[in-house]
Amino acid sequence: MFKRLFASRKRPYVTGINPPERVSVSLSGCQLELTLPVHFRSDGFEADLEPTDIPDIYPPEIYNYGHPEPQPFSYAFCIRRNWEYFGPIWRGRNIGRTSFHASSLRIDCLPKGMSCFNPEHLEQVILRYLYDKGPASPNFRKKMAPVNWRVEDKQGNLWVLFESHNLLDPSKEEEGGGADFESFAVTALDDGYLLFLTFDNYGYLPVSDAIENINKVRDLVCGSIHWTLSDALASRKVAILQQYPNASISSQRDPEPWIYPTKWRSGDQEKGEPRLVIVEPGSPEPEFKI
Repeated sequence: MFKRLFASRKRPYVTGINPPERVSVSLSGCQLELTLPVHFRSDGFEADLEPTDIPDIYPPEIYNYGHPEPQPFSYAFCIRRNWEYFGPIWRGRNIGRTSFHASSLRIDCLPKGMSCFNPEHLEQVILRYLYDKGPASPNFRKKMAPVNWRVEDKQGNLWVLFESHNLLDPSKEEEGGGADFESFAVTALDDGYLLFLTFDNYGYLPVSDAIENINKVRDLVCGSIHWTLSDALASRKVAILQQYPNASISSQRDPEPWIYPTKWRSGDQEKGEPRLVIVEPGSPEPEFKI
């Protein structure tokens, strides 16, 4: 309560962070442990999904969310929760919030012969994912990604942390939505699967203060990760790294110079068209290279 009394936009009070909670889940015998703020939503809703094991990540039906056509990426969630940020005590409502998701990400667009255990292939998967959420989805706000790309080693496993920000016009004043952004932390789970941590962040003004403070919570969570592959998948990882001994991943990356489509329309599902038909395309999707 003391910290809540002196909260500000520069130093917001984060719900559930004192003390946070240590949680663990198992995904096909792989073990994830991490520290999370306790779930909180001021509207009273419970967490969408408390920590839940996924005994088998492979059945396709656990990734089926009713899409009319195959998806390049699909999720099976094991944790979903929220926390909120509060400013001055006289402002009763929150000034920002984070929706956190941990999932197994299934990659159906990955060509045969490629593996997420290969660092070069993992980098390509991430860029293809960001493209799918960027120029391939022009009906949403334009994105700048990857932002703040960094690579870390956790218990001998390669992790990649990066962000996707709304593309802002520097000539205009800051406005609502400018500090809405996504943060990610990912690692290989199997050849065509990732352990995927997503932070959907809804910030406040000024944008720089919001991003800095929201990322402090992300760093608390990611700094607490302990990840252990199952014996079988650890052996698979070793085999892939032996097959590609010189494979590497970029230690840093600038945002992609995407050109967004200028014209698109909703697809006609009765004619077998995709959800979105690009009429005047922009940048082509990244090609996978073995």
